[in-house]
Amino acid sequence: MTAVMRIDHVLLGSRSIEALRDRLRDEFGFGICDGSPNPDGTASWIVPMSTDQVQYLEILVTHDENLLAGSEFGRLFLDRTADGPTLLNWAALVDDIEQVAARIAATGASADLLTGESVRADGGVVPWAEAGFAASWATPERPFFLAYGDMATRQERVPVDLDTAAHDRVPTGITGLRVRTADATDYRAWMGGERPGIEIVEDPIGGIDEVQMATAEGPVTLQW
Repeated sequence: MTAVMRIDHVLLGSRSIEALRDRLRDEFGFGICDGSPNPDGTASWIVPMSTDQVQYLEILVTHDENLLAGSEFGRLFLDRTADGPTLLNWAALVDDIEQVAARIAATGASADLLTGESVRADGGVVPWAEAGFAASWATPERPFFLAYGDMATRQERVPVDLDTAAHDRVPTGITGLRVRTADATDYRAWMGGERPGIEIVEDPIGGIDEVQMATAEGPVTLQW
């Protein structure tokens, strides 16, 4: 049986938060919240969405450039954001992370199956498992895969994040992506088949072309 899958979040990258924050507000009416530093040298902000699926945009910005320059992850981040904000990669939420990890391994890639806990500033703890991040980071049209152990705790945080973000136009979910990939057959193998909402365009230069979102005032499309 194929694992259930949906879009969890999309990552945008930028050297600084200011220009990206202003464009999201001016062009789309979206606010941001959080701003927590990460151990890898980035800091994370989010654009929360009003949905029980707890979808969001995650914005990674430079927090410690020296630390970033010392890792493969960080050097690729700095390279991709050198010319301005960009769509970095995306995450798919699945119901069976071990099945997905086995499928990734069958493609010849490293599944990189990891588990851990996220602890929010309010003390909320959410167990998680992740697979395929390294391959996704290197090939941004490919998602990495996530599973969460306490969806209710994630859902409880949404109203607080929405209040903090103070959107002018409230996003209510990510409805689809258009991605470019050099090999559509290989891409579908990574995904486990065709997936609703994911438009695949064959192109030697891979990447994420656009993110389609619903809002309280109608659909919007984010392109970078």
